[in-house]
Amino acid sequence: MLGAAIVHPDFREVIPLAPEPIIKQDGETKSDCERNVSKRFLEKLRTAHPHLRIIVTEDALNSNAPHIHELEKHHLHYII
Repeated sequence: MLGAAIVHPDFREVIPLAPEPIIKQDGETKSDCERNVSKRFLEKLRTAHPHLRIIVTEDALNSNAPHIHELEKHHLHYII
């Protein structure tokens, strides 16, 4: 499950976003991977919130060029 939330340092409220499950996609023979799940999530996030300024924070597992290119494609800032 890929989970995300919107947080702001000046507010106490946290807004959880809909999680993206890591499951076998229709017509696929093997299970999904985190990279594909992340791509789907970022597409949905930008479709729902195209102008929201976002800084994505992630652990070192996502510090790879394909993922960083995906973040930049969606005009997202990041701390990994």
